[in-house]
Amino acid sequence: MIITRPKPIEEILSMVEMFPDLSICVVGCGICARKIQTGGEAQVSMMTAQLQRSGLDVLDGKIVKHACSTKSWDSFVEENPALDKAGILVLMSCGAGVSLLGRISGKPTLAGLDTTSLGSSLKDETLENFCAMCGDCNVGLYAGLCPKSGCPKSQVNGPCGGSIDGDCEVGERECIWAKIYEILESRDMLQLMDGIRPPVNHDRRL
Repeated sequence: MIITRPKPIEEILSMVEMFPDLSICVVGCGICARKIQTGGEAQVSMMTAQLQRSGLDVLDGKIVKHACSTKSWDSFVEENPALDKAGILVLMSCGAGVSLLGRISGKPTLAGLDTTSLGSSLKDETLENFCAMCGDCNVGLYAGLCPKSGCPKSQVNGPCGGSIDGDCEVGERECIWAKIYEILESRDMLQLMDGIRPPVNHDRRL
């Protein structure tokens, strides 16, 4: 699941102002953004109302099934022919959806959200930084916790000297390496922390 968060409305308005006199359609994503409540029906309605209160011409707010799917977009256009009247799309999805629709819609497609990480959801909790999408995955050796995405330094050998009593030196966060150690210890698998791991092979990401 792609994790997103809302952009400040001021930032969205500044982008919209670059396309004066064009009507707007707000589009949400029915998968990830809807699941974590950043681009579902309620958020699309809220964004539509905010833009209208700013005096902008907002035609509608809709949800596309998969913002990152060409097939979903084709069906979306067929079901919403009035969409052709919109000059701008404000898309409440991850960057993949904004990139795709920006290429195939023929309209300026502006991001209403910021994409922060690859994660998941557990009940009502959003879990971030599951994966750095590095192309060189060995997360199974770290009890399912990826230090490349969970550590601000992306260290594959840790913890670093800045970790104090299980807390990271960067912001108010628990050290990912403390979590890894705790889980491996509970599974009697601390031997996985023996030795030195090689750095990420970035060529595999290409």
